[in-house]
Amino acid sequence: MKIVAFYISIILLFVAQTTTAQCYPDRHSTSWIDSWISCDTSENPNPVYGESHWIMYDLGIKYVLKDTKFWNTNEPANLNYGIQDFNIDYSTNGSEWVHLGEFKLNQASGKSNYEGEIGPDFDGVKARYVLITPTSNFGSSCYGFSELKINIVDPFKIIDENIGFNASVYPNPFVDNASLRIVSLHDNYPVSYTLYDLLGRQISQKTISMITDQETYELNLNGRALALGIYLLKVEHKGKQRTFKLIKNN
Repeated sequence: MKIVAFYISIILLFVAQTTTAQCYPDRHSTSWIDSWISCDTSENPNPVYGESHWIMYDLGIKYVLKDTKFWNTNEPANLNYGIQDFNIDYSTNGSEWVHLGEFKLNQASGKSNYEGEIGPDFDGVKARYVLITPTSNFGSSCYGFSELKINIVDPFKIIDENIGFNASVYPNPFVDNASLRIVSLHDNYPVSYTLYDLLGRQISQKTISMITDQETYELNLNGRALALGIYLLKVEHKGKQRTFKLIKNN
């Protein structure tokens, strides 16, 4: 796999209100409802930890994970809930775990200008599940923190080197024309697309010259002249092909 991407972020705990300011762009709410709180232990998804306080995130699909940022529990009356020492584990299937390490988090300030702190870096591992298991806090029987942000690589931009490009076509169903989103390891090569009906008859064919740093191109399918139904769109780039099933709608 090769990655040609900028990072995007997954916010894993959302605050009720987001405020942006010049001096404190990442300041955090002081309300307890904007936090994960655990006052009772339960069986950890990673059996290594047994009965413990923990929180596990299912990201839905496997992502390439990068650096993180943590906001500890920031309610002034319960700053001691905040986690101090904690383990991070990750998994692709939710049952087999890899230990990223044991880390420390500082106590939050309890102020509205609290901006959190930089957390550990996953350094490009691929995972669907992230497990946080605290082992100490600042003196309470309850454990918590407010928010976790993980920077990830846009999965669309992770390219299989054997294919050389990723592509998607939208909207689908389409009415008249559609758009092609494509990222490539060889963006100096043109892209051709051919539209077929289900009997394999060619309806139209065109070639696009790719433009550096441009991902989206309009496809002239002349859909208003087509009958309703299913069509096949073949996209070819540097000798490799992808085929998409498109539905023509009114």
